[in-house]
Amino acid sequence: MSNSKLNPVVDFINTLCNFFVLNLIFLITCVPIFTIGSALASLYYIMSKETKGEYGYLVRTYIREFKRNFKDGTLAFLPLLASGSMILFNLLFWPLRGTALSSGITGLLIALSVIWLVIFHYTFPLVGRFVNTPVNSIKNAWGLAVRNLKWTVALLLIDVCTACFCLFISLDTVLMIFLSLGFVLIVYGQSFIFNKIFSPYEKNETRTQKRQSILREHADIMQGTSQF
Repeated sequence: MSNSKLNPVVDFINTLCNFFVLNLIFLITCVPIFTIGSALASLYYIMSKETKGEYGYLVRTYIREFKRNFKDGTLAFLPLLASGSMILFNLLFWPLRGTALSSGITGLLIALSVIWLVIFHYTFPLVGRFVNTPVNSIKNAWGLAVRNLKWTVALLLIDVCTACFCLFISLDTVLMIFLSLGFVLIVYGQSFIFNKIFSPYEKNETRTQKRQSILREHADIMQGTSQF
């Protein structure tokens, strides 16, 4: 086999191995639960670089970003964890009541669940790629989701496809996939979408100089003003 044919194969295997190790490190950094926010923010940052062809040392960069995102990622994750837990508890409680009122409340809770999921999707890519307060990151997450409805629907479709995939295969296979490559591959696919969403708000300033702030001067995405 010629080198021209061999190199893409070697590159693919090398990337696959790197993704496997990165997925493992990601899972380890998620173990304390409250660190999930900083882990997600760091993983989204790494995958955004990969999807742009800006290749580098995945694990080394991930660890560096995890440390850098620890405070903001955690502070953004905790209120989402608390609100998500409340919504889940009520979703488990109200449908069992079997009344007209409970049916209405259940419908409202389902709508709130979708809104929560959308905000969750956008928050940590924002934390990983822009300098901002956790509160503003959450606010801007909803603003971006509304402004980019077609991409928001695409993100939700990825969730639906992932859920359907998990339902139709055995639990052992699901665990094997997610423990090996699953989380990295999902974030990798989502990163193509986020690159399109964030591109109008990013300048050509490098990461080593300064991470971009999604709020510049008095601009706020919730008010419909320019970010940069």
